Amino acid sequence: MLTKKIPDGTASKTMFFSSILWLAIGTTLGFVTSLKLAYPDILAGTPYLNFGHIRPVHVMTVSFMWISMAFGAAILYMTPLLCGTKLWSERLGIFNAWMWNLGGFIADVGLDLGFESGREYSDFIWPVDVYVMAFILAPLALNLYMTILQRKVKGIYPTLWIFMACLLYFPTEYSLSQSVEIFHVTGLNEALLTWWSAHNLFGLWITPMSMAVAYYMVPKLTGNPLYSHKLAHLNFWSQFAFYSTPGAHHLMGAPIPEWLKSFASVSGVLILVPSMAFLANILLTMYGKWRLFVEVPALRWVATGTLFAIPLNFQGGFQQTRAINWYIHGTHWIVAHAHLGILGFSTFVEIGGTYYGIERLLRKKFNPTLELWHYWLTSIGFIIFWTSLTAAGLIQAAAKVYEVPYIDSVVATHPYMVARSWGGFLIITGQWIFLYNAYRTATSPSTVSTSPVAEGAVST
Repeated sequence: MLTKKIPDGTASKTMFFSSILWLAIGTTLGFVTSLKLAYPDILAGTPYLNFGHIRPVHVMTVSFMWISMAFGAAILYMTPLLCGTKLWSERLGIFNAWMWNLGGFIADVGLDLGFESGREYSDFIWPVDVYVMAFILAPLALNLYMTILQRKVKGIYPTLWIFMACLLYFPTEYSLSQSVEIFHVTGLNEALLTWWSAHNLFGLWITPMSMAVAYYMVPKLTGNPLYSHKLAHLNFWSQFAFYSTPGAHHLMGAPIPEWLKSFASVSGVLILVPSMAFLANILLTMYGKWRLFVEVPALRWVATGTLFAIPLNFQGGFQQTRAINWYIHGTHWIVAHAHLGILGFSTFVEIGGTYYGIERLLRKKFNPTLELWHYWLTSIGFIIFWTSLTAAGLIQAAAKVYEVPYIDSVVATHPYMVARSWGGFLIITGQWIFLYNAYRTATSPSTVSTSPVAEGAVST
């Protein structure tokens, strides 16, 4: 019996739409956690909506279900196009997508019920970690590598370099860091591995994968060739050389070896090398085409995310020096910085990739009015969110220096917590509009041809 042929792009389409749903859920959970800081008595008497229950669900949903699944969709969509061939296995990709959704549901319910490791950014218990490796990362990596092996083009574009490296380094780092629970590592060693893992969730996965998507999107949407492959080489090699090492900067006040603190601090500042190489490459590729910021929605998102990467990278480099780290450590500044990375940079870039991928897979256009509402609600909401948390962090830091009673610093930062919540409300409103727009686009009967600018070639 002949099996029914699965249309090309089904796997990436499944992941794109799933990731949008998880984005709306994840940001809504974040809004609930922010309400507990702005209005402590809200939702009182509902233990499974308490801060300690909801926050890890929010963090892991956004990190592993929205942004990581969107990366998975980008891999399944962009890799065949850059290789001049079809995806190695659509069936494997669809299996991968549904196992990802199932795993996310199980993990979120488990976290809210209290089944967690207690380690930030590594909250999954070890059976879920095994599931992630076996049913999420392994199938995705297999599909990527096999598609590249059967490519029809000679060169390998920078986006694919990063895809391949991330799906080598990140599973390795993930399995090593999660072994803390399996092998019962405790004390200072546990802290070191936990924060090495947390740092590399960003350094070996979220940041470079966002760069990879931008390297594909900006030349494609502007019609300009990538400005410099040499800068892309510098970005690639220095990213994995410098970003993978400075996890100890999270523990500058801990009794870890002084040489390790110094090493982490220097490596942290050297993160500016790949960051500046990436920013220069993308912004110079945009040269002469900034008018498309207004005309092409997907490019607007990617370019905005790239612009957010400027303060992100300068913050990330300099706040790892001992003097600055001591001042802002343990304050809301750190929360603001983390959101600048995963929401300001990565989410904006990946939303652009999602708009682009879905429109071309469906051959339909998103409603432009809804997209604009999505963009401005998310942008304005994020700026309110980020600036209020940053200001609150500086207030807390000053209170620490001048030995102000802690409760007084809580009172002083309360208005900023309220502003943070209402900025978050704008953000989640934008994401539910995004989800509705995606549903409306998918169910619309109309089809359109893509524009010549949007189909500009990516030079390999």
